[in-house]
Amino acid sequence: MEMEIPQLFTGAAGADGEVRYRRPQTLPEQIAEQVSYAILRGDYGPGDPVREQDLANLFQVSRGPIREALRILEKDGVVRILPNRGAKVTQLSTKEINDIFEIRAVLSRLAMRDLCQSDDDRIRQAVIDRARALGEYGDKTVTLDEYLPLSYALNYTISSSSGNSRLSEMLTSLSRQTIRYTILGLRRAERRTASARTWRKVADAVEARDAEAAGGLVEKLIIDSKNAAVAEIEASKDAGT
Repeated sequence: MEMEIPQLFTGAAGADGEVRYRRPQTLPEQIAEQVSYAILRGDYGPGDPVREQDLANLFQVSRGPIREALRILEKDGVVRILPNRGAKVTQLSTKEINDIFEIRAVLSRLAMRDLCQSDDDRIRQAVIDRARALGEYGDKTVTLDEYLPLSYALNYTISSSSGNSRLSEMLTSLSRQTIRYTILGLRRAERRTASARTWRKVADAVEARDAEAAGGLVEKLIIDSKNAAVAEIEASKDAGT
């Protein structure tokens, strides 16, 4: 069985602010992207083992590239590699989810400050245009499959907009760590509608170069997504699922 790499996980922002979709350059990166997608698709559940030999057979490669791919996923918090036990899909506690989302929210606020203060009109306009495109969903019903790629691409553009390369790297990694829970938080149509309407306000704030308003709105989006994800997890526990 061959797993297709979705554009959702292969975005890269160019100097002109455009997000260009491409496959990662190395074999381990390609494998890591495909395994990430398999986890999001539900092929692996939280706590499930991700066996090297199974992946080597699937991708018809030696175990070397598989080990490197798993290290990439471990760095991004998608799997944990346990001594003598191999890799397992991470199963974050509610506290860990809260902690990671809160760090991402604070760092995203810094990125929005940099964006609003930047002299690069092209990337700032790219954020405005994407936020307004997402904001259009505030007036109509949209499926998660339609909403999520646009949301992810917009967040990736914001993460990449900072002139602080370390900040960009940290935000990109945090986005990957939280994507499963972002999806969970956007599961309900009313959450997607509320999110879209807030993005509309973000576009106006960035256009006005109001760093305080833009940063506060993006921070709110991330915290609202976290709260929705935690609520879904708690509801599942109460239902015994």
